[in-house]
Amino acid sequence: MHASPSPVPRTAGALLALSLTTVLAFGSAPAPSWAALPAAPDSTAPARPGSSAGPADAVAAQFGLSPSAARDLLRAQEEAARADAEAAEAAGPAYAGSVFDSSTLRLTVLVDTPSVAEEVRRTGARVEVVPRSADELDGVVAGLDAAGPRAGVVGWYPDPSEGAVVVETVGGASSEAAALVEDAGVDPAAVRVREGAEQAVPYAEVVGGRLFRTGGGVCTIGFAATASGEPGFLTAGHCGTAGAPVESIPAGASGTFQHSQFPGSDGAFVRVGPGWTLTNLVDDQAGGFVEVTGSQPAPIGSTVCTSNPYNGWRCGRILGRNHTVSYPQGTVHGLTRTDVCSGPGGSGAPFVAGSQAQGVTSGGSGSCVSGGTTYFQDVNPLLAMWGLELVTS
Repeated sequence: MHASPSPVPRTAGALLALSLTTVLAFGSAPAPSWAALPAAPDSTAPARPGSSAGPADAVAAQFGLSPSAARDLLRAQEEAARADAEAAEAAGPAYAGSVFDSSTLRLTVLVDTPSVAEEVRRTGARVEVVPRSADELDGVVAGLDAAGPRAGVVGWYPDPSEGAVVVETVGGASSEAAALVEDAGVDPAAVRVREGAEQAVPYAEVVGGRLFRTGGGVCTIGFAATASGEPGFLTAGHCGTAGAPVESIPAGASGTFQHSQFPGSDGAFVRVGPGWTLTNLVDDQAGGFVEVTGSQPAPIGSTVCTSNPYNGWRCGRILGRNHTVSYPQGTVHGLTRTDVCSGPGGSGAPFVAGSQAQGVTSGGSGSCVSGGTTYFQDVNPLLAMWGLELVTS
């Protein structure tokens, strides 16, 4: 496979009156084998939903769908997310993940035990049997995480349809990948090595726009949230360390990073003071807003959108979850991978599936001219870790 351009972080529209943008570059890699979904007709053209827009308008514009087809897609995704949760409960430890096909609007639930398949089918789900459960694949990921990064190995992630964990390498690093697998003590049969990635490097860019300032740069606000009733917002962890000050742009309101993790994960909670107003809105960069009503995770294959003042409102699909990205400054675990395009300045930007918050932008590769890959840190683990409540009304 050919090498992809180095990933860079993305900025998105603010859900408060301002937004923030710090850039992080991550190494990119080939798309997983199960991610052979139809590409957007023009993935480089920003969707412009307009002032009265909702999520369906953005999806329709991005993928060349009629408004009714876009609404059908989002309704099907919401139903698939609920069906996935029910099927996962029915499957128990045999659950191996799920994939949503945005062309057929069908969800496929994966299990690793044939005898469980029939029970899961009773929930109405389409079922396929794969070699390993989600817990087994997550165990392999955890083993690789514990063994640490290796030169030339830029990341690893579970591929549920293949029933294996994919280890991504820069060309010629297959021996290093084999050593990582051996040191991790995981089953080599549960690992696939794929070359073609580029080593990721983080970088920051100071830009203008609706931003908030932190340290020597700016980052995008993700989602408004509260900590024990105290107002704040989620953004990327690499935007600032705990205790670092934040300032609105234009200046006038201040805040502080109360929680921040990077590397390891890439999330942060900024506690804000007077002068900030919390909303459940995401700026669509076209004069309107999208309301956030919850944070139900969307299955692999679902359509997601992000927003920043540089690239506008952009949509694509979820390609995989629990992605580990390794780069010189450290390793980040648990990222979700998408084929959404973005560019420098997007760190912390919100990702939404319909009206459901999905995560905050961590980094990516490519551009909205050539297309690319963007990773986000899932929002629910951040909320749970710090006891936060997402603002949804």
